Amino acid sequence: MKNDTSKKKQLADVLEKLKKEKNYFSYEEIKSLLKKAKIEITLSSLKSYVFELVKNKVIFDAGKGWYSSIEKPFELNTNPVKSIIKIIKKEFPLLDFSCWSTEQLNSFTHHLLSKFIIFVYTDSDYISNPAEILRNCGYNVYENPNKAEIEKSFRITEKTVVLLPSIKKQPQANNNCAPIEKILIDFLMENRHYKIMENSEAEAVVVKAVNSDRVNISKVFSYAKERKFPAFSSTNYFRLNEKGGNG
Repeated sequence: MKNDTSKKKQLADVLEKLKKEKNYFSYEEIKSLLKKAKIEITLSSLKSYVFELVKNKVIFDAGKGWYSSIEKPFELNTNPVKSIIKIIKKEFPLLDFSCWSTEQLNSFTHHLLSKFIIFVYTDSDYISNPAEILRNCGYNVYENPNKAEIEKSFRITEKTVVLLPSIKKQPQANNNCAPIEKILIDFLMENRHYKIMENSEAEAVVVKAVNSDRVNISKVFSYAKERKFPAFSSTNYFRLNEKGGNG
């Protein structure tokens, strides 16, 4: 029992150091730091200790194999997309789609956006259906525009909507509202096409968002990989950490 208490204390000390350096850290990092500090804990005991620390709110779950020092879960403002979801669901109640708006990230931008884009992702075969309905409701709609079309005619007006094909293995929507883990990576990707802001500023928005409240960082990394955005991956995640650390 005494040895067990000693091991827990050593683990707690390692985690306190890690928490001061990073807002997000992996189970593999914990094991690596214990090895570096020459603290021997069996894997079964380590899993048990970590589970206990999460239960006691010393550290917090941040997705599969990841933990955080941030207690408060991210609360997404869904008001900017409620109206458009209502319109689409009324006409197409069985349509599978998810959406988000750049307005949902406005509090994290360096320069506040005055006009916003709503992105709607659905099956590529059905994009034209909600597009027609939204045009009839006064929206400025773009249906999966290519690079030439974007450069020639894309403009952000008061009610701009871009309809795009759904992404495979995207984080699941909640009542058609895209979760923050999807929004962050989509934002980085779509910003490259629609020039919402400078790419460096867009990355700063994501960094600020993930460090404001706790997100499922594991899903962020998985989706970044799915969308082929290696700058935000589990092997390069120090870029997401305002506290520093070298990942």
